[in-house]
Amino acid sequence: MCGARIETNELRYVLKMNIFAAYDTMKLELSDLEKDYEDEIRNLVEKMEQMSPKELEEDVFKELKFDLCRKCQQKVLKNPLGSKTERGEVASDLPPFDVDDFLRRLGSG
Repeated sequence: MCGARIETNELRYVLKMNIFAAYDTMKLELSDLEKDYEDEIRNLVEKMEQMSPKELEEDVFKELKFDLCRKCQQKVLKNPLGSKTERGEVASDLPPFDVDDFLRRLGSG
């Protein structure tokens, strides 16, 4: 995350993140079964047609994996989500991180 090169024989930490849509079990009522969902399904399909295959896939699931140096590992442990302070600053002193740009530079995204 800091951009430091981690040599093959150096200690590194692996950060894996899975981001996925959470579909909670719903309690179905008789009224739910009697409802006509045709308009809702049509609207959903129309929205999906405007999305790229990548956007559709990432809307459901995205897996990320990062190799971290010890310093970055400690920063992530202290502030895993990079939460902001009341002044709107990132609580960690890490620079802003663009995941898509990072993956493009690796040739994976």
